[in-house]
This record gives sequence, structure tokens and C-alpha cells, in this order.
Amino acid sequence: MEIPALPHRLALTAGCNQLINWGISFYMPGTFALAISADRGWSSPQIYLGLTLAMLVMAAVSPFVARLLARFGGQKVVVGGTLLIAASCACMAYTRTLYGWYGAWLITGVGMRLSLYDALFAALVNLYGQQARRTISRVTLAGGLASVVFWPLGDALLHVMRWQDALRIYALLGLLSALLIRTLPRQRLTVTTKIAAPPLNNERRNGWLYAAFIALITFVSNGTSTHLPEFIAHYGLPVAIGMLWGIGQTGARSLEVLAGARLTPFTLTLFTALAMPLCFLVGLSSALFVWCAAGFVLGYGAINGLVTLVKATLPLELFSAESYARRTGMLLIPGQLLAAASPYAYAWLNKTLGIAGAMGVSTGLTLLIAGLAIAIVRRPGRQTVSHCIPRATVTNGYKTPPPANISDT
Repeated sequence: MEIPALPHRLALTAGCNQLINWGISFYMPGTFALAISADRGWSSPQIYLGLTLAMLVMAAVSPFVARLLARFGGQKVVVGGTLLIAASCACMAYTRTLYGWYGAWLITGVGMRLSLYDALFAALVNLYGQQARRTISRVTLAGGLASVVFWPLGDALLHVMRWQDALRIYALLGLLSALLIRTLPRQRLTVTTKIAAPPLNNERRNGWLYAAFIALITFVSNGTSTHLPEFIAHYGLPVAIGMLWGIGQTGARSLEVLAGARLTPFTLTLFTALAMPLCFLVGLSSALFVWCAAGFVLGYGAINGLVTLVKATLPLELFSAESYARRTGMLLIPGQLLAAASPYAYAWLNKTLGIAGAMGVSTGLTLLIAGLAIAIVRRPGRQTVSHCIPRATVTNGYKTPPPANISDT
């Protein structure tokens, strides 16, 4: 297998790319919604419906991502998606109707699917196989700072200019982001290995378990994070407590990076899944001890930070690197659909059952998640790969050494 050397600066440039891309897409409405509502007269649900449409588009585009990566390579796909996000920001700045607003978000949805974590990670795995894991961890560490950077940045821009001009600034940042990701090599992984595929029933079982596991985690995490301010206010805590979410998320990812190869994807998956019901039990205790609410925000922020790593690295243990993009492209669709539905579902749960009732439902779902994690880890049906050691080759101007120990990540 001819595996190119991993550029040292790739983690930094790809991390900055993800920080910007998340900041100018997913986190943008959180900063600009009030200003847009005041200027255009649109309600908050009407504004946020654009993000929901974008997430539905992400699910619709997902099956085609592997083909695009195979045909054009990771660099062109991620750069193209980044430019689409930048273009959609510019379109939003000029639109005067809700239909135009929603049309811009449809463009954003395509761009998000082609340039956010899932597509970039598939491109990295396609290029570097198991070696990509460490880079993936470092990229999520930078990307996790998107809300910390862009919420204050967007607020600062709104103090000195109109929201339309701020969106134009975001579009320019998107162009910068596209330039950063050009450090991603263009070539694809050349397969020269013989892969002993596991029986078909193992492949199918792993796929269904992974899809169900990620879908439930996504539903709970997305719904919880969307309504986090409501949870904090319910227990009379200051809004600033919400900062603990970002601290927990970044802290957990930092510890994972420091752990390196000592923390395997299976161990990380099991730890994350088992910690989820315990964390929600702490949240349920907030009615008795108010400080438990702060503990829940910090703890589930940490769990949410690890979920991104689980979603990216677990398929490396369940499937071959060569099939990573194709399988995740299909298996993440249920999670993307539930991510789009979760804000509305949790709004209904909070209204019907109350905050504590919704937390109880979430606790039950996390017990299912823990059960799925145990099932995945107990019988993974892992790929076995016999490597044909190639001679060193020269690819795109730099020497590619034989992969002496590509499993050591």
C-alpha cells in the first residue's frame, strides 16, 4: 500500500478550515438571528428553519460524497464545499425574502456536507488509513472552538456594522478557509493490499449497529445542546454557565489527543456511551442540588466533544479504510435526519413533559446507546489486512516511505 507522508502542518490548516466552516454556517444563526429578525420581521422559527433545511440537504447529499471523493479527490471536494458555504453567506446578505433565505441555506447544506468533519475525515482516511486518527483528533480540537470564536466575533461585528455586512465578512473568511485546506494533498490512496473481508452478516451487523448508535447519540446530543439555555434558565443559573459546555468539549478532546494510541476507538466508544446515562442522572438531580445542573453542562459538553471523535474513528475499527467514505456516507444518513428533527422534538418534550421529563426520556435513550456500544465492542467483526510492503515512491514531489507501522497512531 502506497501511503503518502502526512504533512506536519495539515492538522493546523485543516483545523482552522473546520473552525471557520463551522463558525460561518452552523453557528451563524445563533449570533445573527435577533438582528435579522429585527430587520426583516421574520420570526426566530422561520430563521432557524433554514438551518433545518440545510441539515436535511446534508442527509440527501450524503450517499454521493464517496463518489465525489473517488472522482475528484478530497482537496477539490472540501474546497468546493467551503466555497459553497462562502457563496451562501454572500447570498444571505443580499436576499430580501424568506424564499431567498431558504434557497441560500440549501446551498449551505450542500457545502456543509462536502466540507465539514465527515467529508474531511473520509478524505484523510482515504489518504492515510489508520495514520489519520491522530490528525482527526487534532482537527476536532480546533473545530470545537468554533462557537467560542465565532459567537463573540459575530457579536462584535454587529456592534460596528449591519448584519448584511457581517455576513459579507463571513463570506471572505470562507475564501480564506478554502485557501487553507489546499494543503490537503490531491491524490487518493492507492490500494495494493489484499483485504480479507469478514462474512457478509458481520458487515451488515456492524453497519446497522453503527448507524443506530450514531443516530441516537446525534438525536440526544443535538437536541440537548439546542435547548441548553432553556435547561440552564429553568434552574435559575446564569447564562454564563453555558460556557462550561465549551470548556468540557475542548478539555475532553485535549485529553484524547494527549492519550494518543493508548486510547483505542473501542475503548473511547465504550467510555463515552457508558458516561452518557451517568451524566443525565446528574442532570436529573438538579431539582435537589442546583450545582448538579452546572455539573451536567460541563460533563455533557465533554461527552459531546468525544462523540465527534467516536463517529470519526469507530468506522476505522469496523470497516476497512478503503470503504470508509462509502460506508459512512450511507450510515450517517439516519443521524443527519434525526439531527434535523431533534430541535423540534425536544421543544415538544420540554413543553409536554417539562425539563425534568425530557431529561428522563434522554436518560432512557442513553441506556439504549450504552447497550448498542457494548454490542459493537463485544463482537466487532474487524477487518483483517495483510500488507504488501511497497518500495519507497515519490508522490507529488515528496518521498513516500513504506508504512513500517501504520497501525501505531
